[in-house]
Amino acid sequence: MDRKEQLRGYFANVEEDKRSFAYDTIDEYLFFLDRIAELKELPYIRVHPKYPARQELTPAAKLIREYSQAVDGKRKTLLMILYRVESSAADDLLQRLAEFEQ
Repeated sequence: MDRKEQLRGYFANVEEDKRSFAYDTIDEYLFFLDRIAELKELPYIRVHPKYPARQELTPAAKLIREYSQAVDGKRKTLLMILYRVESSAADDLLQRLAEFEQ
């Protein structure tokens, strides 16, 4: 079973409108995780061309920060949806999300 199906399984017993929203959120969550993995292969800092003692963040590092914030927001949204339905399942979901992010 792939990551998407594992996460969607947590929302099988949720109302249709919330389930639809959760599925969209899962797709976005996984998209951002994949982009972060790609960006982590690129350099994070570069030396300033005129001032070698100065270092700058690369665009990849800036995107990683933005995408990480988006991942946090998606995680909170998924947990909020699930917690309102079944609080014990929210703990399982949080553990599963942590596994995906490693």
